[in-house]
Amino acid sequence: MKVIVVDDVGVVRHSMDRLLTDNGYSVVTAASGNAAIELLKKDNTIGAVLTDLLMPGMDGIELFKASLNINRLTDAGEIPPPEFILMTALRPSADVHRKEAGLLQQAVSLGFVDVMLKPIDKERLFRNLSEIEKRLNGESTGATDSVDSSTGSPTAGVGTSGSASAPPASRGGRVDGDWQTAVEEVRTITQSKFEQFQSEHNALKAKLSELQALVEELRSSS
Repeated sequence: MKVIVVDDVGVVRHSMDRLLTDNGYSVVTAASGNAAIELLKKDNTIGAVLTDLLMPGMDGIELFKASLNINRLTDAGEIPPPEFILMTALRPSADVHRKEAGLLQQAVSLGFVDVMLKPIDKERLFRNLSEIEKRLNGESTGATDSVDSSTGSPTAGVGTSGSASAPPASRGGRVDGDWQTAVEEVRTITQSKFEQFQSEHNALKAKLSELQALVEELRSSS
């Protein structure tokens, strides 16, 4: 199966490319959502999109929506859009939980196969890709709606979206409880990281004050 990795950070694209290639996947990469759309328009063999959430220009959510408007035609007829896995890296700031929680809510309701926190859980990633590949091959995966016990994020296997322009049944929206669990997990992790960042920041400020006092003392004695 061919996978496109979309991330504005080059080292992430390179590492994911190597990881997926070493495990038997055909990989193309894109540094932006717009570049990914151009690749999707040209290549009907892409079965899965592994995309970053926050990127300059088109973010991962906008990329997903734009992909639904691409006509993918083959000699056998129209084929469905590729399935999406979302990646996100939490950054320590006071309001990140509100912004990302809203985006994560959109992701799980739109029909992303999974929302994964960086660094990516490799075993879970390959499990998701295996399920996508089975669906592309018309095999029954037996997957059901669930939440990963280790992260609280939705796992592969989703219900019907209920939208005429939405992706196939395997990529439908989640029930409220699933995304709420994922959002709460993100909030908890973000708050913990922010508190750690704040503690380290305060410790550095204290050290700086000590150094400034020492410099003043040396100046006075000279």
